[in-house]
Amino acid sequence: MRDLKIKSKLLLAFMTVSVFSLLFVLVSIWIYKERERISEELNTLEDIQILSLQQYKLQQEFFLHETINIEFYRTGNSLILNNHKQLADKINSNLQSLINSVEAGILFSPNFLNNLIKEQNNYENLFKEVVKEIKFKGFKDFGIEGEMRNYAHALMEVKNLNQTKILMLRRNEKDFIIRKEVIYISQFNSLITNLKEEIKSNGNLSIYEKIRLDSIINGYSSAFKKLVNSNTHLVGQNNRSGLVFQLSNKHNLIINSILINKLRASKIISNVFQKLMITGITTILIIFILAFLFSYRIAFEISKPIEKLNIHISKYIESKFTITPLLEEKNSQDEIIILSNNFFKMSQEITGYIKFFEQKVDERTSEINKQNKVITRQKLKIHNQYKELFVKNISLEKQQNLILEKNKNITDSILYAERIQKAIMPSKTKLRNIVPNGFIFFQPRDIVSGDFYFAIEKGEKVFFGVADCTGHGVPGAFLSIIGNHALRRAINEFNLEKPSEILNKVNDLVEDNISNHDETIIYDGMDIAICAFDKKNNIIEYAGANMRLWLVREEEEDNSFLSINTIDVVETNLKCKLVEYTPDKQPIGHFHFRKPFTNNKISVNKNDRLYISSDGFSDQFGGPKNKKYKNNRFRELILNIQEKTMDEQKIEIKSELKNWKGDNEQIDDICILGIQI
Repeated sequence: MRDLKIKSKLLLAFMTVSVFSLLFVLVSIWIYKERERISEELNTLEDIQILSLQQYKLQQEFFLHETINIEFYRTGNSLILNNHKQLADKINSNLQSLINSVEAGILFSPNFLNNLIKEQNNYENLFKEVVKEIKFKGFKDFGIEGEMRNYAHALMEVKNLNQTKILMLRRNEKDFIIRKEVIYISQFNSLITNLKEEIKSNGNLSIYEKIRLDSIINGYSSAFKKLVNSNTHLVGQNNRSGLVFQLSNKHNLIINSILINKLRASKIISNVFQKLMITGITTILIIFILAFLFSYRIAFEISKPIEKLNIHISKYIESKFTITPLLEEKNSQDEIIILSNNFFKMSQEITGYIKFFEQKVDERTSEINKQNKVITRQKLKIHNQYKELFVKNISLEKQQNLILEKNKNITDSILYAERIQKAIMPSKTKLRNIVPNGFIFFQPRDIVSGDFYFAIEKGEKVFFGVADCTGHGVPGAFLSIIGNHALRRAINEFNLEKPSEILNKVNDLVEDNISNHDETIIYDGMDIAICAFDKKNNIIEYAGANMRLWLVREEEEDNSFLSINTIDVVETNLKCKLVEYTPDKQPIGHFHFRKPFTNNKISVNKNDRLYISSDGFSDQFGGPKNKKYKNNRFRELILNIQEKTMDEQKIEIKSELKNWKGDNEQIDDICILGIQI
């Protein structure tokens, strides 16, 4: 090997490294392929999980859209149902491929796959039964609802009948369809009985007309019973036993079964991959050791003559290039030995050149001295330019000071505006006098706020609430002043007491204030919740414009404080109920589909707690995933602090906001009002 050229040695080394690298790649590919072969069936199960979730989404879209789609009842065709069927076919196809796969037998038990196919088929059959029941129930002119409409129209055409009772029949029918409450069934049946008695006693009707009308009313009553039975079949009692509930449970069972077996399969794959990795790593280590030993041998053969040459070069340099080294000449193909021989010849020539260059250096030094003088003149010119820049810098500093002064004036103005805004809202002392047991958590994003709170005592009633104006900072503050002024006028000047009437009047006043009537309509406005507390009768009246009211009460058998506008009750171990009263979905300000605000009456007990909040807290980004806080988490926070006093609750809410927000900036104004009866 010593007589080989360096090129041949390097080529041999390269080929050796390439062979070992190829072996390494082949081992890595083998490990990857083995893992992919085993993991492919797990991916198929994950595809089934995704398809099942998509099926559930289509199911929800069908309940949301197709159940009120006239074309669906007219033609029986539905793109959602077709897509649902295609997803079912894909799921069954994937399940069949898993049963026929050898690798699936390693990862999953046969009972799991067979049961999964069975549950999927049960889910499809149950869904078809739900669709069939919905078609039977119908909508508007179709199904049972269409049959009831025909009977109602036939009764409305009879002039000698009490049309008010017929309209009340129609009203109770619609109320039951919307709210599913038992009271409307009894009211409907009572009206049917009254109409039958009225027909019997009506002297203006012939016997034939009485028989015909009695048949129509019986048909109407029968159709309504079918509607009640169909609704019971679909949703059951309290949405806990009908077909829809069974369908949801069946889907959850499928998803949970998939998740459990995915975990089991993942553990099996992890064990197989661990064995593959041990085998692969052992093979790779052997390859690297062999590559290192062979490479070291080649490197030694190349570096040895280089070290000898380096010694002779060092001696030549130490002599300041005056002593020419004498090297042994050998006949060899090794380029390093050839280089050593050539170095001896080159060193002789270098010694001669050194003397020549010393002479040239002296000549060049003279030229450099001349160039130094030119450089000195250039430095003087640069110095003058620096003086000019210094003068300009002083001018810039004056301009900066002027900007800072103007910025201070603007900040002082906004701080004064903050004092004005605080003056229009109740002070802590006044709020405590009006509402002895409560708190207000008010934290603007900027110096001034688009949120404001109010509390007004008038006679035996206390009016309180929270408002969230469009925007924040100075624009929001202007709107808050307009809104606060309109609110006080509605209560004090127009002597309105119902929250719904107050909101209607506030809306009129705000629209009038933010419109110039000649040019542009400003669509800014506010969300607001108003409560009127009758201290004498313990009655709370509430109306809201896009702002909800929460009521928390200790657990008790009497649920009379729940109204049709509430969401489901949230229960905790503290034996408390939280009820959310939903507002009207319209703001204060210009709105195209304006309607009168709804007034809610609530009987309250001692120690009941009421909460009103702007959306600043629930919209705040933070937490481990940097997401919005949201209303669900905020309701849980309220329930979790019920064992504390109202003042302690304020501290807990402030601490929760700080922990959730972390290093994020506050994105909106925050105003939360809590009151204990």
